[in-house]
Amino acid sequence: MTTLANQLSPDSSFRDRELIPSDSPLAPFISVNPLRMHGEPVFKGTRVPVQSLFDHLRAGDNIERFLEGFEQVTRPQVVAVIDLAARGLLDGLRHL
Repeated sequence: MTTLANQLSPDSSFRDRELIPSDSPLAPFISVNPLRMHGEPVFKGTRVPVQSLFDHLRAGDNIERFLEGFEQVTRPQVVAVIDLAARGLLDGLRHL
């Protein structure tokens, strides 16, 4: 019987814990792994929470300012995440 403790065992690779399916449009840009950053969505290949981008934008920072603070995140990643978030919001509203 597999338990949650066994599933979260440090002996298993992080790749096995990725919660975003590889065929998802999010997969090239975002990673969600319960063993990394407490499962917080992060930019793929980094430990930078996606929430940080939205916090910066809400505070009035532009993309360039965000990227200055998080050099491991790329501009294409940021643009893709914003586009995906917008598409998800608009698609949801269109189905009301």
